Amino acid sequence: MKVLYIWFYSRSFPDYPKVAAVLREQGHEALVANYDDGGDIVWYRGDVLTARVQGPRKAPRRVARIPLVRSLWQWLAFVGFMLRLRGFFRRENADVVHVCPNAARLVWLLPLGMPKHMRFVIDYRQIAQREGRGFIGRLKSAWANGLRVLYCRLFYDRATFLHALGAAKVLGPEWSRWADVVPLAVDDPFLAYVNQHPRRGEPVTFLYLGSIARIRKLEQILEAARLVTAETDGFRLDFIGPDVSDGYYQNLVKERGLSPFVRILPPIAYDRVPETVTAYDVALTIVPESPPDWQYQPTIKGIEYRALGMPVIATDFAPNRELVVNEQNGLLVSNTAADIAAAMLRFVCDPALLTQMRANAQIMREGPTWEEIASQYMSLYRSLQ
Repeated sequence: MKVLYIWFYSRSFPDYPKVAAVLREQGHEALVANYDDGGDIVWYRGDVLTARVQGPRKAPRRVARIPLVRSLWQWLAFVGFMLRLRGFFRRENADVVHVCPNAARLVWLLPLGMPKHMRFVIDYRQIAQREGRGFIGRLKSAWANGLRVLYCRLFYDRATFLHALGAAKVLGPEWSRWADVVPLAVDDPFLAYVNQHPRRGEPVTFLYLGSIARIRKLEQILEAARLVTAETDGFRLDFIGPDVSDGYYQNLVKERGLSPFVRILPPIAYDRVPETVTAYDVALTIVPESPPDWQYQPTIKGIEYRALGMPVIATDFAPNRELVVNEQNGLLVSNTAADIAAAMLRFVCDPALLTQMRANAQIMREGPTWEEIASQYMSLYRSLQ
C-alpha cells in the first residue's frame, strides 16, 4: 500500500515520520511531506527527498499594497497550490492520502473528484476548539466547527482523532460512524529508560516541562509556589522549555520573590528528556481551561510521564484520569493555585507518600508504541479499500 502523509504548517511534527518508518519496515511505501525555507512542500522517503511541490507564492510588492487585490491573490495562490498537490497525488497514484489540516484553508479540494481507489483520511490532532465571544466570535466558531463536520462526514472517507472526547465534540455522540480514535504514541526510550532516581530528601523537586507561554497561564503555578513558600522552603520548582513570553514569567518570578525556589531554564534536546525528567521527584501536568481544545485529548507530557514512571500533579479532567489514578501514581487537582499548592505540600510534607507514589508509578509504566499506532492506521486504511 502507498500512503502519503501531509501536515500543514508544521516543520517539526514527529508522528508521521515515525508511523511511516514502521509501515516501510512492513513492506509498504510511505512518503511524508515537510516544508522547506521557501514554503514549498518537499516529500521524503525516510531521509531521502523524493519530490517537491511548489507552495503558494507571495503577492508581488505592487499587488501587496492593495488589500483587496492582495487577498484575492493569496486566495488564488492557495487554490493553485492545492491543485498542484492534487496533481502530485495523482502522479504518485497513492492508495491513501492522510491529511492533518491544522488551520489550512480549502482542504476540501484535495479529495474532490479524485480516483475512486484513492482514499482520503482527515486527521485532527487537536480540534482547535474555540468558543467565540460576541456575535462575530460565535459566528466564526460556528463556521469553523461546521467545516470540520463537513470534512469528516462528506468530503473525506474517514476521520481520525486522538481521543473520543475530541471526536464527540466535533461529530456528536455517533462519531464512530465517521471517525476512528488513534491515540498518541510514546517513544521506546521512555518505556525502556531505567528510572532509578533515588529520593534525596529535601528539597522535593517539581518539574514543569513545556513552552513558557502566556497562553498556558503559568501564573497559577507560580501563585501555587508562592503559597507553598508560606508553609515551607523544602521544595524547588523548575520550568524547562522555550520562553516565548518575552521574559514575562522571568520577571514574575522576581516580582513575587520566588527566585530562591523557582527557576526558568532553557529547553533541552528531546533525547535528553527521559534522563532530565527522572532527575526530579514530581512532574506537573497542568492544563488550563482555556483554550478549551486542550480538554479533549491527553498531553504528550502526561503520556511520557506515565511511560517513565513519574509521580505527577495533574489537572483533573477526563484524559488525565486515564493516565493518573488519584492517590496512586499522582494527585488530580482542580485548576486553582490553592489546589496545586495543597498537592505540592502533600509531597513536601509527607515523604512516605512520595515514596509510595513513586513505587506505584513504576509499576504502572505503560504507553502505546509506534508499532501499535501504525497497525491501527493500517487497519483503518485496509477497511477503506
